[in-house]
Amino acid sequence: MASISDLYINNVLMPTPALKGVVIRTASGKMVGTIVARKTTLKLKWPPLTMAQAATLQQALEATDFFNVRFTDAGGVTRSLTMYAGTPSFAQYSWVEGVQYVVDAAVDLIEQ
Repeated sequence: MASISDLYINNVLMPTPALKGVVIRTASGKMVGTIVARKTTLKLKWPPLTMAQAATLQQALEATDFFNVRFTDAGGVTRSLTMYAGTPSFAQYSWVEGVQYVVDAAVDLIEQ
C-alpha cells in the first residue's frame, strides 16, 4: 500500500486519501510483441468526508474527461499525469452530531 500527499486534480487540492487508501499501479503486460505503453493507475479511497469535500471531489472528476493530476508519491517524487476517472463510489451517508458525512468514497484514476 502506498501513501500520497498533496493530491491535486486540475489544480484543486483534494481531501487527503485514507490511510491504506491508495494503490499506485503501473500497468505493463507480459506478452509477445512490443509493449506500447506503461500506464499508472491510482486506486484512491477516502476516510469519511464532509458533504463539501465530497462535492469538491465529484466536481473535479466530472469537470472534463481528461484532467491533470499532481501528487507526491511514496518515494517523495512529485508527479504530474493526465488521467481520467473510473466510476467513483460514495457508498453511504452517515450523520455524526448533526453533520452529514459521505463514507467509503473511492475512485480509480487511470493515466491517459
